[in-house]
Amino acid sequence: MQEQIDSNILEYLNITKGLYLILDKNSNIIFANEQACKILGVSQEKIVSMNWVDSFIPQELKSYISNVIKEIANKNMQINRYVENEIVTLDGERKFISWKNSFVEKKGEVTQVICSGEDITEKREIQKYIEEKEERLKAIFDFSPLGILISDKTGKMIEANLAFLNMLGYSQDEILGKSYLDITHFDYLDLNEDHFNRLIDNEIGMYKITKRYITKNNELLWGNVTVSTIKNEFNEILYVLAIIEDITQMKTREEDIIAQRKFLHTIIDENPNIIIVKDYEGKFVLVNQAIARLYNTTTEDMIGKSDGDYNLNEDQVKHYLQSVQEIMDLDETKVVYEESTDILTGKIRYFQSIKKPISDRYGNKQLLIIANDITDIKEAQKKLKDNEEMIHHQSKMAAMGEMLENIAHQWRQPLSVITTSASSVRIHKEMGTLSDDFLDEVLDAIVKSGNHLSQTIDDFRDFFKPDKEKVRFNIKNTYKKALFLVSSKLKNREIDIIENIEDIDLYGFDNELVQVIMNLINNARDALEESSLEYKYIFIDIYKDKENNIILKICDNAGGIPVNVIGKIFEPYFTTKHKSLGTGIGLYMCEEILVKHMNGEISVKNKEFEYEKNSFKGAEFTLKIPILEPLEN
Repeated sequence: MQEQIDSNILEYLNITKGLYLILDKNSNIIFANEQACKILGVSQEKIVSMNWVDSFIPQELKSYISNVIKEIANKNMQINRYVENEIVTLDGERKFISWKNSFVEKKGEVTQVICSGEDITEKREIQKYIEEKEERLKAIFDFSPLGILISDKTGKMIEANLAFLNMLGYSQDEILGKSYLDITHFDYLDLNEDHFNRLIDNEIGMYKITKRYITKNNELLWGNVTVSTIKNEFNEILYVLAIIEDITQMKTREEDIIAQRKFLHTIIDENPNIIIVKDYEGKFVLVNQAIARLYNTTTEDMIGKSDGDYNLNEDQVKHYLQSVQEIMDLDETKVVYEESTDILTGKIRYFQSIKKPISDRYGNKQLLIIANDITDIKEAQKKLKDNEEMIHHQSKMAAMGEMLENIAHQWRQPLSVITTSASSVRIHKEMGTLSDDFLDEVLDAIVKSGNHLSQTIDDFRDFFKPDKEKVRFNIKNTYKKALFLVSSKLKNREIDIIENIEDIDLYGFDNELVQVIMNLINNARDALEESSLEYKYIFIDIYKDKENNIILKICDNAGGIPVNVIGKIFEPYFTTKHKSLGTGIGLYMCEEILVKHMNGEISVKNKEFEYEKNSFKGAEFTLKIPILEPLEN
């Protein structure tokens, strides 16, 4: 096919620096110039028999490149614009090529696709490195007093920082492209090259040498050089990094140390935490702006003085000095909580302080204090505690209202018996028909009803007794107690309780768990009352799992909880009920009791299930409570 192309054109294409390919419409290679063959690793004779896409395009790009060539052949793609893609050489090496495509047509039909390209692999690698490291290198280059030089694996310099350029007197453009050997004094060429080659061959991980450089003005400059490599995730060397210290200009180094100290002082001074260094007598050796603001003075004024010169609270001042001397005597780092008076406002502020004994360069003992102002945190904690106490109180009041209503239900029948019996006695007496037997029968009924009222009072009184200490109790009895306390509201509601309960003892707060169970049963009852179901059930399952936890599940068939609110039901004051029916603290308190008081968990999900050949859906609450044993004395 090459004979079909003018020999003069071929000769020209072979001497061009770029890649040049001529393909037919099926991606078969008609011609490749010498530069293309060199990069691809194949001879001009052999390449003519190869398909461009099959032989030199990565697997993940084959389909895409094939379509591109077809689109060019069909004149459906804009030509004469640059595109970039990867190719694979015959040796498996990947390279990036920037292409500009065109075509040859005869009688309106494309016969050949012309591809001219440039190998931009090295440029892309350099660009990628610069982009990835730009921010970090900028900080290093801008602030480092040391010269920093980056070269490729051949030693050709890619980038140098200002410090290094100033050392040698070159500009960035002048230094780029030079080899590190070009600026190395001839006495150190062999030594430097030997170390460099061993580094590239991975025989050593880094090296340090002292060498002389030749500046642009042919002056000599001594440098301490540390050279290492930058590798990719496959442990392949990408670049060589050299850090050069100019040891001919000690003044520059001293100025840098001063600058670093100033920077450190700025960090200390601008730190929002109080930073202090005191001596054994409590005098300030170092202070920052935070403590100066607290004492309404300046940092300069505080040096050599003590807390008593600013703080009028003698107890605080005495405590500070005692704390300094005790910790320095113990020679131990301590974390302490202290109060201090804001001199400007008179307000007491709270601090968490780390106090660490240190020594100055002369060996004198001092104390470093870093104090974090936690006043806002303590105030937020107090507010949170107050809110929790209020929620607990509201919960108890809601429970009390519930209990009073239950007491009324429990008392209604025995009170009716008592009043009816008393009225019956009076009628019989007025009619003269009151017999001793009838009187005894009536009195027995009144006594039984009175005992029932007394027992009811005892049962409900036990519920209101706060649990001050953990006790051993039986989960089955606790459940029965909770069920009894809400039984009056379950009567005549056509709600069946389906129980599957194991007899298990555990250690914890009995009455608080009663409150949780009552709350969950009441919620299930309310949900069922709002439904129009023919069959209404509450399922109670209590058992012990393999991890020695009690699992208590309460499930109804009321249709479940809406998906958009199920994740919020344990939040305080969140309720799905009407304002007159719910406060939104019941489930929040259940979670508080389970998690904080009993180290347990509570969760909820909507569940679909079958019972007696009927399908139902409802909300299932699961309580997981560790079976803890009391510690032996």
